[in-house]
Amino acid sequence: LFSSDDKVARQTLQVIADNDLNMKVQLGAFIRGDATAAEADKPAIYADNEASIAQAVALANNPAFKDIILAVSIGNETQVDFAGQRTKPETLAGYLRTVRGQITQPVTTDDNWKAWAEMPAVITNEVDFASIHIYAQLDTFFNPRLFDWRQRDVLPEASRAAAMMDAVMTETKRQYGESRRALDSKGLSYIPITVGETGWNVIDPRLSFRAHPVNQKMYFDRVTAWADEGRTGAGPDAVFYFVAFDEQWKQGD
Repeated sequence: LFSSDDKVARQTLQVIADNDLNMKVQLGAFIRGDATAAEADKPAIYADNEASIAQAVALANNPAFKDIILAVSIGNETQVDFAGQRTKPETLAGYLRTVRGQITQPVTTDDNWKAWAEMPAVITNEVDFASIHIYAQLDTFFNPRLFDWRQRDVLPEASRAAAMMDAVMTETKRQYGESRRALDSKGLSYIPITVGETGWNVIDPRLSFRAHPVNQKMYFDRVTAWADEGRTGAGPDAVFYFVAFDEQWKQGD
């Protein structure tokens, strides 16, 4: 959950609790960015952020939800260069430190894998684990030559879809590995890594030959197998598949 408000988080947690569902949650607090905001706007931004954080802390400490919330994430994609809510590292670090001092669950921030590979110490000093986002499919739109996703040399042609999805998983694992090696090189091998978001579009006009339900199923199966490997130490400690159902606000799928 990337918000701690009543309409999203509390309602979801209440349904889980009321129905005794076998479901656990990583709770998020939405953070508005301050890095590019005008000085006059910052007081309101900080007030909104503090309110969101206070909601997350209250839910994490609520006896009815405490065992359901396994972790808390502050901010979503606030450090990557394309961030819509770009936040100064020292600002985010302060929020993380505040939350860690008030709850018992582990704390992180969700961000793109490359941002995590380059994450400054001021942030890595304040997290209990890294939650990285990996979308190799979308990366091929922004950089078509990132890897050989077309697999044109594979014959017969009918075998190319499976070859493409294998190539995508190789790139997905490479991106995870880049984040892991970067943290290890900084003496942070003790920080676990989860994949906070990964997924595959069924409908997206930008992603011809890629966005398709058959490809999505192949990606889901491969990611699930990778997640199983991670439980034995050969990959991420957990994987969150984005999303479980269509969200119309995403404007395509």
